[in-house]
Amino acid sequence: MRDLLTQAATVYAYPPAGVRLNQLALAGTWKAAYEEFTAGPDARLALTYRAKNANLVLAGEGTVTVLVDGRKTSTLKVHGSPTLYRLTDDETVREAHLELRFTPGLQAFAFTFG
Repeated sequence: MRDLLTQAATVYAYPPAGVRLNQLALAGTWKAAYEEFTAGPDARLALTYRAKNANLVLAGEGTVTVLVDGRKTSTLKVHGSPTLYRLTDDETVREAHLELRFTPGLQAFAFTFG
């Protein structure tokens, strides 16, 4: 088990079998801390969820590219202190695979779903 308080940059890879429902996986370089992950080179995050919308608290300066079920749906411009960003907004509850691609230096804190 990794010590999340060391702030050492670590390279992650998605699991070969994919990301199952209610699981999250990292790929690329990340620094993990107690309350946040900080993106490094080629930082990506994948999550499979079931909800109408998905949100993530983000901080820093840069962009997050949002892909839903393999299709690019938006690019979010992140600026400043921790703020909740809407990643998806569907009419009804559905199961979806979400992938986020981060600018190095951005911080990801907590997901919420509706």
